[in-house]
Amino acid sequence: MYAKTKKTIALFLFLLPGIIIAEVTSGDIPKEEKKITTLAEKKLKTAPWDFSQWKHTGSIILDSIKVQKKIKSINIYFSPQFTHIPVRQNDIKTLKEQIKTKLGKRFSAYSVNIYSKGLPVETFIPNFFRDENLEKDQTRQTIRKTQQPIVTRNYQSRFTGGLTDRHIALWPGHGWYFEQILDRWEWQRARLFQTVEDLYPYYIVTNYLIPMLENSGAYVFLPRERCTQTHEVIVDNDKSTGNSELIINNGSYQWENVKKNGFQKKEILLDGENPFEMGSHLRIKAGGNVPGSLFYTPDIPEDGEYAIYIAWAKSELNIDDVRCNIKYSGGNAEFLLNQKMGSGTWIYLGTYFFNKGKNDEYGLQLSSASNNEGFITADAVRFGGGMGNIARGIDRGNNPLGIHVNDSSEISIINKPTISGRPRFMEGARYFLQYSGMPDSLVYNLNKGKKDYNDDYMSRGEWVNYLMGSPNGPSNYPDTKGLGIPVDLTMSFHTDAGITPNDSIIGTLAIYSTKKNEGLFPEGKSRLASRDLSDIIQTQIVEDIRCKYNEKWTRRGLWDREYSEAWRPNTPAMLLELLSHQNAADMRFGLDPRFQFDVSRAIYKGITRFINGSGAIVQPLPPSFMQIEYIDNKKIRISWQPTTDTLETTASPEFYKVYCQSPDKGFDTGTITSNNYLEWELDEWSEMYNFRVTALNAGGESFPGETLSVALLPNQKPDILIVNGFDRISGPSWFNNGEKNGIDCREDEGVPYGTDFSKVGNQYNFNRDEKWLDDDNPGWGSSNADTEGTAIPGNNFSYPSIHGKAFLNANRSFISISNESFEKMHEQNIKQFNVIDLIFGEQKGTPDFKKTDRIDFRVFSNGIMQKLEYFALNKGNILLSGAYIGTDMIENNDSAAIKFTK
Repeated sequence: MYAKTKKTIALFLFLLPGIIIAEVTSGDIPKEEKKITTLAEKKLKTAPWDFSQWKHTGSIILDSIKVQKKIKSINIYFSPQFTHIPVRQNDIKTLKEQIKTKLGKRFSAYSVNIYSKGLPVETFIPNFFRDENLEKDQTRQTIRKTQQPIVTRNYQSRFTGGLTDRHIALWPGHGWYFEQILDRWEWQRARLFQTVEDLYPYYIVTNYLIPMLENSGAYVFLPRERCTQTHEVIVDNDKSTGNSELIINNGSYQWENVKKNGFQKKEILLDGENPFEMGSHLRIKAGGNVPGSLFYTPDIPEDGEYAIYIAWAKSELNIDDVRCNIKYSGGNAEFLLNQKMGSGTWIYLGTYFFNKGKNDEYGLQLSSASNNEGFITADAVRFGGGMGNIARGIDRGNNPLGIHVNDSSEISIINKPTISGRPRFMEGARYFLQYSGMPDSLVYNLNKGKKDYNDDYMSRGEWVNYLMGSPNGPSNYPDTKGLGIPVDLTMSFHTDAGITPNDSIIGTLAIYSTKKNEGLFPEGKSRLASRDLSDIIQTQIVEDIRCKYNEKWTRRGLWDREYSEAWRPNTPAMLLELLSHQNAADMRFGLDPRFQFDVSRAIYKGITRFINGSGAIVQPLPPSFMQIEYIDNKKIRISWQPTTDTLETTASPEFYKVYCQSPDKGFDTGTITSNNYLEWELDEWSEMYNFRVTALNAGGESFPGETLSVALLPNQKPDILIVNGFDRISGPSWFNNGEKNGIDCREDEGVPYGTDFSKVGNQYNFNRDEKWLDDDNPGWGSSNADTEGTAIPGNNFSYPSIHGKAFLNANRSFISISNESFEKMHEQNIKQFNVIDLIFGEQKGTPDFKKTDRIDFRVFSNGIMQKLEYFALNKGNILLSGAYIGTDMIENNDSAAIKFTK
């Protein structure tokens, strides 16, 4: 036996960039091992590594060294800050080689092992980044579910390399809420740089990220209202909106009215009231020779896009293949609904265009046809997002004056009922979850009605747990049965606060939690899966931003912290802090729609890689170079080109889908082709048709390219060519003169993608030295509130339809083409036209973020000038429209364009 001693061994302290070697305690070490340990410590007294690039994540400290002479191993123990950085096999290999080199020949036969948080650092390498030399951790592997998903879109392809059959819970941070202390509704964050964190992530999530995930086959749950339509139409067996009607058709079996567990519309919901416990529902036995059906016919108040939600009631006999058909103004969308899960809440089916009024052909149809035995239940169907109707600050007693006498006979005034007065999509999760039938004490009312602010962020994780149910139920009641939905992962999207004085980037932070339940999910999987998810997504975001926007974009830490939105969900969870909404350098990028698209695409790619590993395939980018050509009679040819994704080798299209919009209707569900063209015969003369195209592969479906229009009159070849020269999307103008900095909307408001709901008002405080006092006085970046809830129109890439209507009203045939295709158009083909209508809209030279010498979205490109000159010399008529036709060439000192226009 070796004699043992216990004393402190002092290592030399070296403050190297990003690394500190601290004093360590040897503990009870045998004398021979103590001697050799001391030798190793002396050799490593000067650190052979450099973590300076990670100093912003916290100082990485060498806690201790342990030498085991008998088995010839050296264990190096780093502080927990080591896990704040991405850990990779090659980095560990290099680090071990550096340590071995520093130790010298005396230790050449020793193995080096590195630890942090008591675990080998290899533990912190995500499965996705492990090669064949490191075994994958099966305790955090994602297994593809075999059960029927809650909603199956029969009109959508199955994406084997995507997210088909996956359930994802996703939410943007914060929202409009009731502050009990101030007795008012307000934002949870300050209005800064034209937006507020309660709306800014919401816009990115709903405008970009959710469509990308859905286009990959996932079903996405959201604890906030996703539809910005302020109208709401309820069709229900209890009470419907306006002239809306539920038509009941019995078949071999009859629809039975069950007088409980159903939704009933109430104009104002008081604290704790559950609208899904106020009404009745219908049910019918599945199958039979003659199926029964329900047809929900809405009375639509205004033309527009309406999200459709359906609800059904709980029954142990419910079947998993309920046939559902949405008949909207563009066609039919068919679904299978799995009623074995998800009862007593709103289930989103999609967003569709409906015309104003009641049309017996349009609505939602349920059928009892099935090969399964059991029951179909049916409750309300909701069209549109609507306005908030949850009342807060109220006295639940019978006291209309709001006067309360407490036990000590003191009289106080109790707040009267108040609703937010805002569209439901602006409100926080607490209120939407109540409207969605969640139980108050388990999910959204965790602070007994006293702190809506806390309820809002705490409710989101508990909502996920309630969706899943036992054994993954809400934290205090894990055995709650819940809704039985297997949620594969969750992500919370925020924009963390922070200001830098030197125009540097705050950057991207990832937060996860492994502390709950000894690091395990209730079903036994490791919570390190949350770290994998966070690392993969953060890596993808930072790499893509550095490649396309800013090579110095800051990758902040990977924090294992007990943030509510990270630790509560009983499924892999990430809390993303994309950037700082308080920092001008971050928001200069953050307000640009191109950046928003690419960041969302990075998150989508990270989620796909977490789920599918090396088998992940990335959905393509939208097609470009679209054009419509006239063939003869009512026949046209639509063509396009794939867009190459320089960041993703798997994102190549395999086939395409062409969508057609008939007059005064929505787009249909698409026609698939493997070619990059499609011949199409129009249904009618003298009507305008719109077309757009998406690209598809095994990973999913792209966003659509631009929309082109055509109208043909009998015996009249189209001699008008509409050129869509407006393809710009960009953020607003910024200025920085040292003392003042911010958004200069007088120079350029920018061009959103589609419609922007995130702008609260123009910035009015430009003084960099103005400090934040409170959310009402946030200092530098303070912005007005006059556009909150306003739809800011941007570029929807469909302006040929506006000009086309004018030509059609003048009894003229026309076709349209993209500006890229027009530049490549053969000059002989131009001669067939008498008029070229070139739409520039808000096209304007915009500096590239990364290549400062490059100007995007110029009005007059060389190709356009050449084609217009040729057309003019051949006596063609040219119509130009746009906001910057004259100023763009002057501002960019474009001598060629100036000469051309003279």
